[in-house]
Amino acid sequence: MSPLGDAALPAWLEARGVLLAAAARVDPPDDGRGSGTRRVTGADGRSAIVKQGPGVVVQARYGEALRRLVPAQARVLAQSIHFDEPAQVLVLEDVRPAERLDALFDAGRAEPGLLFALGEFLGAVHRTTANEAPLLVPLFPSHELRRRHAEALFDLPFAPGELSIEPRLRALADDALAARGLRERIAELRTRFEASRESLVHGDPSARHVWVQRERPRLVGGETAHVGDPAFDLGLALAHVHVQRVRARDSALCDACEKALVDGYAPERAVLERARRYAGVEILRRALGPRRLLLLGTTARAERALALGTTLVAAE
Repeated sequence: MSPLGDAALPAWLEARGVLLAAAARVDPPDDGRGSGTRRVTGADGRSAIVKQGPGVVVQARYGEALRRLVPAQARVLAQSIHFDEPAQVLVLEDVRPAERLDALFDAGRAEPGLLFALGEFLGAVHRTTANEAPLLVPLFPSHELRRRHAEALFDLPFAPGELSIEPRLRALADDALAARGLRERIAELRTRFEASRESLVHGDPSARHVWVQRERPRLVGGETAHVGDPAFDLGLALAHVHVQRVRARDSALCDACEKALVDGYAPERAVLERARRYAGVEILRRALGPRRLLLLGTTARAERALALGTTLVAAE
C-alpha cells in the first residue's frame, strides 16, 4: 500500500471509526515531528496523530509490549487508536493540550516531579522487560532508522572533517577528542549500545519527546525502540537536563531536576555511571552537530557544551 496522502487521510480514518471525514482538517503537527506525521482534526474538534513509515511498526510494538508487561506505566505513552502494520500506519492519541518539556525548561517552569515520574517510568520499564528480553529481541530487529540514529550520535560528530563547524569550535573539539582517550570511550559506548540485549529501551526519551499533560509526563516517539542497554535511555534523558545548564538556565532547578530523574529511576551505580557517559556523548553530538545553534543559540554555548560533554564521557 502506498503512503496515504493528506487528501485521503480523513476518509481512511472515518472508515476505521476514528473520526468523521466531513470538514476534517489535515495539518503538520506543531512539534517538529517528521514529514510522515500529520494531525487530523474532525469537525467536532476531535483530533488524532497519524504516523506513516517503517518506524511506526517499532513504535507500535513498543507500546504493545508495555501494555502487556507494565500496564500501569504504559499510560505514560500516547495511546494507540489504530495500527495497520501492512500499510505501516499508526494512529495515536493527540496528547494536546500539553506543553513540551524543553519549552517548560526554556520558560523556567520545569518541575522536578515531572522528571521523577519520567525516571520512574524508565526504571520500571527497564527492570520489568529485562526478564522478557530474549523473547522481545526478535520483535525489535535493527533497521535503517535506528542505524541512522546511532550514526548521528556516535559517528558523524566525531569524524575528522565530517561536519562543517566554526574553526575555533572544530579546533577545540579536535583537541578534546585527541586527549584523555575520548574517542576510545565513545567507541566503547557504541559497542555496548550495539551489543547489549538487557532491556526494552525507548531509544530517544529526550525533552522534545516528553509532553506535560495535567502535570504528568506523556512520552511520544519510539521509532528507535529496541532491546538494548537501559543506561542509554537514562543517559539521553539526563543529557537534556544538562543542556539547560549550558543554556544558562536556573542551576538550582537543573540540579533538582537531575536529582529527581535519578531518584525516580533508582539505578545501580554501574548503570548511572554509564548513563552519564551516554549523556556526555549526546551533549557532544548537540555541541558539534548541524543543529547545535538551533538548540544552544550561540557558539559560546556550543563550546561550553563541548567542555561539559567531554567531562561526562571522560569521568572515571
